[in-house]
Amino acid sequence: MIPETHANPARNPAAGRVAGFIDLGTNSMRLLLVRINPNHSFTILSDRKETVRLGEGEFVEQVLQPQAMQRAALVCRQFVEMAQAYNVEEIIAVATSATREAENQNEFLRLLKREAQIDVHTVSGREEARLIYLGVASGVELGKEKAVFIDIGGGSTEVIVGDKQQIHFLDSLKLGAIRLTSLFFLPGEPGPIDPGRYALIQQYVRNVAVRVIQGVQQHDFELA
Repeated sequence: MIPETHANPARNPAAGRVAGFIDLGTNSMRLLLVRINPNHSFTILSDRKETVRLGEGEFVEQVLQPQAMQRAALVCRQFVEMAQAYNVEEIIAVATSATREAENQNEFLRLLKREAQIDVHTVSGREEARLIYLGVASGVELGKEKAVFIDIGGGSTEVIVGDKQQIHFLDSLKLGAIRLTSLFFLPGEPGPIDPGRYALIQQYVRNVAVRVIQGVQQHDFELA
């Protein structure tokens, strides 16, 4: 589908159905509201982002923290209310790394259902990578050239090699800004990073990424 300009529903009578998409990431949450037009293009009505740090304090014990869950539930409820103001017909909500790895995932999903009246689907790392590819490939003119896409999030990093037509390689790494902060720093610890710890972080990243690097190297690509 081809994106069009942002529009205000008060000035633009509905010509198609309105859908909402909520992304519950490890660091931030996003809301995208679009009108799907009869010609299969779409008009962006609203695009919001809020930093909630859902994964803060999670990755050592694999448990979402109560305060982080409450922050996410509050923002999710606000997003749903925004969507309803646009007479949304459907809301699709997905959660990624922080939620899918949490031992108290079900507790969090029940909280979202209770507080925001919404069902949230947890996607796998590979599915997250596939969705990233679809989003980028639909908005960037690739032609026949292969490109490598790298999306660095709070809890995971997705790596994809693909062209306009298909995916040639994809994977998801357990590497992200909040994850590394949780693993290598105490809460509230001030910087700067000493050279010894920086070297440890670098080695950790190399060890986690080595398999994916080898996979990417098997594919010739022209763009990144």
